[in-house]
Amino acid sequence: MKTLGIDFGASYVDAVLFDGAKIISTRSIPRLRYTARFLEEFPAFDTLISTGSKPHQKMKYCNELECIGRGGLFLTGFKNAVITSCGTGTAIIWKNQVQKAIHLGGTGLGGGTLLGLGKLLLGIDNADKILQLAAQGQRTTIDLTIGDILGKGIGLLSKDATAANFGKVKDLNFKPEDLARSLVAMITETIAITSCLAALSIKEKNLVFSGRLSTNALVQKYLVEACRIYGLKPYFLPEASYVTALGAALST
Repeated sequence: MKTLGIDFGASYVDAVLFDGAKIISTRSIPRLRYTARFLEEFPAFDTLISTGSKPHQKMKYCNELECIGRGGLFLTGFKNAVITSCGTGTAIIWKNQVQKAIHLGGTGLGGGTLLGLGKLLLGIDNADKILQLAAQGQRTTIDLTIGDILGKGIGLLSKDATAANFGKVKDLNFKPEDLARSLVAMITETIAITSCLAALSIKEKNLVFSGRLSTNALVQKYLVEACRIYGLKPYFLPEASYVTALGAALST
């Protein structure tokens, strides 16, 4: 049986066609451009299950947190894990193969923050372009580090760890690429630290990052560095943008 799982996110609509064993095809579209024709572009399917914000049409609906958990476990093969969904905002859940997903928390920082502040501070209203710009920048003129204050590390933190995001900004004389990089780092480090503390609070070693934001190389770099402070290794998924939609498809 072929099932189409569709995730109505705040920014994107993501869909996965699943045959019960593997992903057949995937597709995404900006939420504002979604119409019913989006579904017609997939091959024939037997069942449709939605998640996220409820669509206009009548569709079978699955709890979004449960979908994040099911999709994350399926793609990793883990029996249990903390799964952080890095979307417009960020949700953190714990899931195993038996119990319902447990919502551990999250943060309002995410792709929506990157897009909103990127537009305000850089005049760029495209998240991919902000990330591309950030890859060319440096944080040393924008962010205050532990080393800047103490000359060395302290406690869990190395001298290169962030003491204050944007803590060196005294005027508007900065390079756009440096500001973009510091913005990415602020969002990503906050997501990572929040996720690590959530995982440690329940003694879970498997920490998985999903969602469109988590697919970027620079974002992954900062996630890895922040998680290392807490002795955790983050896992990234090849189909990270479609985890939640896949979880919906797995809900038959």
